[in-house]
Amino acid sequence: MAIELNKVGIDIDGKTYQFYKLSFGFQRKLVEVQSNLNRIRNELAKKYNVEVEEINDNPNVTESEKLEVARASLDLQGAMAGLFVNPEEADILDNFDSTNIGELIEALK
Repeated sequence: MAIELNKVGIDIDGKTYQFYKLSFGFQRKLVEVQSNLNRIRNELAKKYNVEVEEINDNPNVTESEKLEVARASLDLQGAMAGLFVNPEEADILDNFDSTNIGELIEALK
């Protein structure tokens, strides 16, 4: 077994994925992108008096607001994809929610 200081293996649904460890700058960027997504979701939930999980299903939320959430989600997913040693494995992020992303960030610190 080789020890690599800049990489870490994390088990996700029974498969081990190789990630690069978070540098301070990258960690700060991820937190910023994730905070922006959370801010947008929370503002819309408050505006329409719904739970955050209900934003996309609420008919009162405009298409442009839904698009704003989608863009922020893609920004976060794109940033996270850069942490995969094997970029093709980043597709697993499609199955993640904000809780899973937070857990992954904590695991990579």
